[in-house]
Amino acid sequence: MMEAGGQRRRWEYCCIALCISFFLGVGQQVSAQIRYSIPEEVKEGTAVGNVAKDLGLEVSSLVNRQFRIVSGSKEELFQINQENGVLYVHKKIDRESLCIGSGVCMVNLKTVIENPLEIHYVEVEILDINDHSPSFPDKEQRLRIYENTLPGAAYQLRAAGDPDSGTNSVRLYKLSPNDHFEIRVRESDEDKVPFLVLKKAVDREITTTYKLLLTAVDGGNPPRSGILNITITILDINDNRPIFSRETYSVTLQENCITGTVVIRVNATDIDEGLNSEIEYSFATINSKVHDVFELDQVTGEIRVKGKVDFEDAEVYKLDIQASDKGHPPMSANCRVVIKVIDVNDNQPEIEITSLSKNILEDSKPGTVISLISVTDKDAGINGKVICQLNKNIPFELKPSFKDNMYSLVTKDRLDRETSSQYDITITASDLGQPSLTASTTLSVHISDVNDNAPEFLINPLGLYLMENNAAGSSIISVSASDRDTAENAVISYHIIRGDGTQNDLSSFLNINSETGVVYSLKSFDFETLKTSHFHVLATDSGTPSLSSNVTVNVFILDQNDNVPVILYPVSANGSAEGVEEIPRNVNAGHLVTKIRAYDADIGYNGWLLFSLQEVSDHSLFGLDRYTGQIRTLRSFTETDEPQHKLLILVKDNGNVSLSATATVIVKVVEPKEAFAASDVKNAVKEEEETNVTFYLIITLGSVSVLFVISIIVLIVMQCSKSTDYSSKYLQDTNYDGTLCHSIQYRSGDKRYMLVGPRMSIGSTIVPGSNGNTLVIPDRRRRDSGEVRIFLNFLRFSKSRSNRSVMEPGGQRRKWEYWWIALCFSLLLCFGQQASAQIRYTIPEELKEGSIVGHIAKDLGLDVSTLVSRRLRIVSGSKDALFKVNQNNGVLYVQKKIDREELCDGNGACLINLKIVVEDPLEIHYVGVEVTDVNDNSPTFTEEEQLFEIAEHTPTGTRFQIQAARDADTTVNNVRSYKLSQNEHFDVETKDRDEEKIPLLVLKKALDRENAVEHRLILTAIDGGNPPRSGNLNIIVTVLDVNDNRPVFSQDSYSVAVKENAAIGTVLIKLNATDLDEGLNGVVEYAFGRNLKRKVYDLFKLNSATGEIQIKGELDFEETEVYKLDVQASDKGQPPWVVESVVTIKIIDINDNAPEIDVTSLSSVVSEDSKPGTVISLISISDKDSGINGKIVSSVSDNIPFELKPSVQENIYSLVTKGKLDRELVSHYDITITVTDLGQPPLSSFKSLSVEVSDVNDNSPEFSQDPLELYLLENNAPGASIMSVSAFDKDLNENAMITYYIVRGDPAQNDMATFLNINSETGVIYALNRFDFEVIRKFQFQVVARDSGTPPLSSNVTVNVFILDQNDNVPVILYPVSANGSAEGVEEIPRNVNAGHLVTKVRAYDADIGYNGWLLFSLQEVSDHSLFGLDRYTGQIRTLRSFTETDEAQHKLLILVKDNGNISLSATATVIVKVMEPKEAFAASDVKNAVKEEEETNVTFYLMITLGSVSVLFVISIVVLIVMQCTKSTDYSSKYLQDTNYDGTLCHSIQYRSGDKRYMLVGPRMSIGSTIVPGSNGNTLVIPDRRRRDSGETTRCHCCFSICVAD
Repeated sequence: MMEAGGQRRRWEYCCIALCISFFLGVGQQVSAQIRYSIPEEVKEGTAVGNVAKDLGLEVSSLVNRQFRIVSGSKEELFQINQENGVLYVHKKIDRESLCIGSGVCMVNLKTVIENPLEIHYVEVEILDINDHSPSFPDKEQRLRIYENTLPGAAYQLRAAGDPDSGTNSVRLYKLSPNDHFEIRVRESDEDKVPFLVLKKAVDREITTTYKLLLTAVDGGNPPRSGILNITITILDINDNRPIFSRETYSVTLQENCITGTVVIRVNATDIDEGLNSEIEYSFATINSKVHDVFELDQVTGEIRVKGKVDFEDAEVYKLDIQASDKGHPPMSANCRVVIKVIDVNDNQPEIEITSLSKNILEDSKPGTVISLISVTDKDAGINGKVICQLNKNIPFELKPSFKDNMYSLVTKDRLDRETSSQYDITITASDLGQPSLTASTTLSVHISDVNDNAPEFLINPLGLYLMENNAAGSSIISVSASDRDTAENAVISYHIIRGDGTQNDLSSFLNINSETGVVYSLKSFDFETLKTSHFHVLATDSGTPSLSSNVTVNVFILDQNDNVPVILYPVSANGSAEGVEEIPRNVNAGHLVTKIRAYDADIGYNGWLLFSLQEVSDHSLFGLDRYTGQIRTLRSFTETDEPQHKLLILVKDNGNVSLSATATVIVKVVEPKEAFAASDVKNAVKEEEETNVTFYLIITLGSVSVLFVISIIVLIVMQCSKSTDYSSKYLQDTNYDGTLCHSIQYRSGDKRYMLVGPRMSIGSTIVPGSNGNTLVIPDRRRRDSGEVRIFLNFLRFSKSRSNRSVMEPGGQRRKWEYWWIALCFSLLLCFGQQASAQIRYTIPEELKEGSIVGHIAKDLGLDVSTLVSRRLRIVSGSKDALFKVNQNNGVLYVQKKIDREELCDGNGACLINLKIVVEDPLEIHYVGVEVTDVNDNSPTFTEEEQLFEIAEHTPTGTRFQIQAARDADTTVNNVRSYKLSQNEHFDVETKDRDEEKIPLLVLKKALDRENAVEHRLILTAIDGGNPPRSGNLNIIVTVLDVNDNRPVFSQDSYSVAVKENAAIGTVLIKLNATDLDEGLNGVVEYAFGRNLKRKVYDLFKLNSATGEIQIKGELDFEETEVYKLDVQASDKGQPPWVVESVVTIKIIDINDNAPEIDVTSLSSVVSEDSKPGTVISLISISDKDSGINGKIVSSVSDNIPFELKPSVQENIYSLVTKGKLDRELVSHYDITITVTDLGQPPLSSFKSLSVEVSDVNDNSPEFSQDPLELYLLENNAPGASIMSVSAFDKDLNENAMITYYIVRGDPAQNDMATFLNINSETGVIYALNRFDFEVIRKFQFQVVARDSGTPPLSSNVTVNVFILDQNDNVPVILYPVSANGSAEGVEEIPRNVNAGHLVTKVRAYDADIGYNGWLLFSLQEVSDHSLFGLDRYTGQIRTLRSFTETDEAQHKLLILVKDNGNISLSATATVIVKVMEPKEAFAASDVKNAVKEEEETNVTFYLMITLGSVSVLFVISIVVLIVMQCTKSTDYSSKYLQDTNYDGTLCHSIQYRSGDKRYMLVGPRMSIGSTIVPGSNGNTLVIPDRRRRDSGETTRCHCCFSICVAD
């Protein structure tokens, strides 16, 4: 279907074209084309031509027909004189500003003449004159050329531009005279591009800058010229090595110089510039010792002291310094710095402690030897002489030995640890050098302690405030004692002193950590059971003998809210809190229905109870006092009230987390006669029930008390019936620390045994053969037996300490031996002969372990048989681990293989000094062992390979220093020669430097990177040993590239064709240029030439990396058919090479110009009552294409009342109306004009015209709602706005401008419109009067809206106003009211009225309605708040209690009555209540019964508390009795049964039971069939319960040890 439509459309186009052709042939010509030519720069007003005459127009009609220029690209340049039809210059014309390029400069003008409408086209050609000189884009161009650039290199210069065209443009370039450069011109299209060519090599060292002058000359007559300044900077290349000012530097340096001292500054210079001349200094030799001592500033060349300079370590330092520039590749030079160290007295004396006893008893005698001290000084002569002394005011002194610089440190006074527990002894040694140097060392001597201080508590007693219901097993307090003693004497253990087991004794419910003093509670305490108590904690130290002290801890239990309130009344027969109350129906308000009684065992706020009604069938009938629990009637009963009411009362305490209970009261309402009868029966039954309850409570209390007494008697009898000597009674251990479940002492025969935990009892002895697990407790009945007691704690002390404790008598003997040695030593000092000798041995390195060095005993003349007893040994030496002395024969042998290179650095002698000591008497001997070198190390290089980077243009003969090989061996075994692997480019030379041979790599043949990029060589270092050893170094030489190859394009020129509709981003062509260099020298970048037109840069872009040329802008065949682009390819070398090529781009034409629509005249507004055929606009259509592509078909959008009518001239149309218009339906038309050419494919253009339809006043104003409602609060402010009305009009402008006014009525008929006003423009209505809700509640008025059209139209709306109430009326007191009108009244009541009696009722009225009129009553002032109560809703005043004799006879009550408005208003009334004496005591009987009932309730309560307490005591006694009976069971009693697996360690094997677990106390071996309790350290077994073998249950034991104690 679409294909058929397309065919039809083509036929239509052909028909249209045929008609147009026919019209062109026979129609009248109504358009003409005129062309004029004028030169540029002509004066304003110059006539161009007579257009009217040339077009054949009548001059006299030009003004009436409005002959004018309506369009044109430069229409402001020309104007037409309507008087004569002459076209003249209106503004001075500059051809160069109008047209760019050398083409024809044409100005197109469109002229219009009306009546009839005609359009004519006029062309004016602007001719060029030579009015511009050639000019360059910049005044100066700078070039940078490297000094190694070859002659012939060309550099493109910026071309001069001349706005003139033809022969007036640039014709030639001239360069100022010089020796190195010339100019060459290349023609590109119509441009001449200048190039600067290097004709002679430049040298930066001779001339760094060249300044030239380039002149551009045009072809005008006379010719004009422009000048460009060219500045050429010669860039440096790295072709000069750094040069040191001296080859060898020599300097002296004192060894006491400080860190940072400048030793010397080396200086090297480089005649290059920039980075090529910047020099960095570095150490050429890799020697860690040099780097540790000296540092080199790589920028300044200063050598500074970095570490310690010591003459004794090295006398001379030889440093190789390298200076290298930062060029590419860098060049370097070397020099040597010799530093001679000057010796000074810089070695302090050294103090060596040969033997030191750090601990000494405070009762040691004067003269006890503490330490042996030797002093040495590395300096010689007078600098090595040393004087020693001690610090003052200490009880110690130095005694010199027979050998120089040997001393013994001894005591000179008695010691006292309490005065000073430690002495820091400073030994100062000073040499005799100049200046004198001093060294000191401090010895710390500790004075051991004697146990003479008991533990002390900081506070005694302690107070503990403990919350009840604490978690069982948690800590409750921590006690801490301090002991002035130290070590074991200050180790404190804690335990609780157990009490008598009474009720208030807490000790049985507490446990304590014996080490930390943290006290744990074994149960949870209850404030209601126990409020206060105390216990004692005993602190005992671990000294011998031990000392102790105790502290009293007072415990105060704090109450928590843990008891739920208990309902005492009402209580039903089944025990629930329920009760039934019957009251007569005729009772008054305030009648006491019943009273809820409850009790809470807690105290304070936790026991303070509050009552509240949770559920009630009628809230207005009953009230509950929240404090007393009394339920009273709030009003009298009516006939409609239910006969039965259920009340649910909530009783809760005031704890932080309150607890509660509920009670249910069912109130039955009966007739008065029935109520009195029921009340009597109820009182009788209640009295009988309370009497029975009291009787039963007394009987129960007596029975429980008898049973409790019997259980106590049975318990006492059982205790007394047990054996005295051999019972297994659990005795409380005074030293119990809480670790065991029970602390048990028992007796068997003549021995007593104690089962304890990890710590032992003080004053006990280990039973022989017991393996340290059983203690014998000494019999305190025989203290005079002289038994020796040894304290041993084998969990806290190691076995070595136990050995020391047992061998205490041997320690005393050892002390006497030390005294004897000191005495003999003193005699030797005075009279003995020299007992020290110096021996030196020589051995080669790498000896096997065990090799003999020498016979020391023989060489020293010592008796071999006494070496063991005299303890011959090595006590010091720098390498003492390498040698050992055999005490059996006195031979010194190698203990560890010796490597001389690890021990000693350098070529000097390697000597090891050993110090030999022999005792009884004390002798010290010095032995020197020299280790000689063997050739056991091969030469090694610090690195496995060394890299060199050498440029390919490096000249032959250049030398490169290689890292020297190192050989740990000395003298002839060191490095002697170097060899290089076979190659044609390099050789090796050796340079002797002191004792070192430095290898140099020499280039003997030029390198070529294109032939070989890398050379791999092997350098071999050979030492002088026999046989010789060698080491290899891999040398890798990388040949660096030099930029010596130009990029080369794949083609000399490129050509490509592209359609003019090609998309932006389309790749036209990809250039390709290659460079044989590598790296940056081989990286090619592409760029456009510098002399292309700006438009080329706007249309095309070149990717500098890939060489792709892409479309950047839109191509247009009509503007340019061919583009010729100059492109460049350059590498990134230094200096870069540049080559050029040309790319020709041909544009292929297509039908790409859409028709153009030109609106010549437009009337944008048309009245809606315009007649059909009214002309709206004149439209002309054109197309830049020609032939069939320029033929056009036009149309307008559908469904609009407009159409196009063709004119007599081609492509001229008029837009006219074709139907009636209605602005209310459509006020605006967007008319789209579509034109389509006949090209293939056809192109279309669109033009939208906006036409506004003007308005006619034909619509009245309208209100959105009618009628309107207004809700207005009374007491509104006069003059304030109360509402706003708004009407709308469909018309526009003045026709839609609305004014408002109010329709006034008759003021005599209460017309409220007279109190209103309205803003005529906005419709805002204002109230001129304040409205009162109590006067008027609603009214209405009318508002008229009228527009401003001609004639005007109007409409009206009715507004209904509703006045809303506000709280503006104060409550009025109706009763009481006094005679003078004030709200006061007097009420008289008898004194004997009950609580709840109605005194009076306050009545009040409020004129407001709703919440504003809802009144509440409250008591503001009252003489006795406990006597009267006021109902806040009804205003009834009732008595809260009965009157007493002490109450006043008159009471004044001030009642506040207030409403419930947002801002409440109030009034007050005063009631004076006078209490009168009663005429009859009608209430005496009721008062008596109430008192009796209260007394009976108290008796019952106390009986219940007593019964509960006795019952608890009875249950406890029964439980204790059962437990004791169970412990005497045949299978599980605590008898001493012989264990079948008993191994003889314990006197008896003991089994006992506690609760539901059985425990067995055993020795080191376990009983068969038992299991170790986890965490029991392996000393406690769990015995399976043989009564329940099928359950598999095992029980635990918390005891830790069983210890047998001999009596």
